[in-house]
Amino acid sequence: MPHYRYRALTRAGEIILGDVEAPSREEVLRRIEYLGHLPVEAEMAGNSATRSSLLSRGSLGTRELTTFLRLLALLLRSGLNLEASLQTLEDDTNKSVARFAAGLRSAVSGGDGFAEALERQATSLEPMYVAMVRAGEASGKLEVVLRAIVEDRTRREQMSQRISTATRYPLFLVGSAIVILFFFLLYVVPQFEPIFTEMQGHLNTGAAFALTASTWLRSHLDLLLGIGTGALLVGWLILRQPAARARLSAGFASLPGIAGLMHDRRAARFIGTLGLLVENGVALPAALKILRDIVTEPDYVAAVEQVHEQVRNGRRFIEALADSKLVPPLAVRMLRVGDETGDLSAIAQHASQFYEQRLAIGLDRMMGAIGPVTIILVSIGIGSLIVSIMSALLSITELAK
Repeated sequence: MPHYRYRALTRAGEIILGDVEAPSREEVLRRIEYLGHLPVEAEMAGNSATRSSLLSRGSLGTRELTTFLRLLALLLRSGLNLEASLQTLEDDTNKSVARFAAGLRSAVSGGDGFAEALERQATSLEPMYVAMVRAGEASGKLEVVLRAIVEDRTRREQMSQRISTATRYPLFLVGSAIVILFFFLLYVVPQFEPIFTEMQGHLNTGAAFALTASTWLRSHLDLLLGIGTGALLVGWLILRQPAARARLSAGFASLPGIAGLMHDRRAARFIGTLGLLVENGVALPAALKILRDIVTEPDYVAAVEQVHEQVRNGRRFIEALADSKLVPPLAVRMLRVGDETGDLSAIAQHASQFYEQRLAIGLDRMMGAIGPVTIILVSIGIGSLIVSIMSALLSITELAK
């Protein structure tokens, strides 16, 4: 008799592993459901490596995956079943999408669930979306869940783009100023160096500083470039570590003027994810377990873990959340209303939209202040050097007279 390995989700939100002998995969799933668990994965021993390698050849980028899920939801809505929809997407002109669809269809045809096939793409889809797909498969509402995932991913991509734009413009201004400054010190100042050297005692402070900085920069240019390249490489290696990124994010979030925006972003993400999971059939303990895995800051990971444990031990979710300080008091009050009325998911979605709007307004205000301030500071810095050089040249003309 074939030997199967399985994973299942208990009603308390715990993942359990097991081995069983059964005549078919359907029998394994029936036994898991009989025990009151939600099947996550059940397959013959030795099959996972082959399917994983097939799926890994067709992974998609973030936006491509969103487009893929949107097309899949449309095909399911038109009346096609899952396997036929995936087969249709295999004819897509985008080769990456076609390979991705082919890998998923192969896994589904081999007996895997759609959530299980997606779960193998660890870098493509977050665990919360996999849990939603699994719940959608179990309830027969896969198309509805896929549309909810697409809407959520689209909204988050737009917010990420907005944050990226808010930080990119000041960085571009500062980077341009640094390039202009290097050009000025490396190529402009040396043209006047013989003249400035002769009148060393008559140079103003700005011109003397520019001459000294230019001489030092040309003498140590190789060393400076080597240090800069090494720093970039070390920084890249450090940022590849999730713990380092979490500490950097936590430090950045504590800066004056940034803390409020990061707090609103964190609240919107936490509340929105919670509402999305609960709305699409994921049990509250399991939703909290998923939230614990997607939160990055160490302090908040511990807070989510504490709330999860308290809910598992029988405490009301809203009371545990109020003591954790994971979200602002206003959000707690809004979620309390949803908990008391039995409409937690809808209230959570409204609260998430509220904090997303606050974040958008805060970003607009920050952009309105940072842009002009950066331009003024850059103009003052470069303008001061130019004025110093011009003043020194005028001094030479006066001495000549």
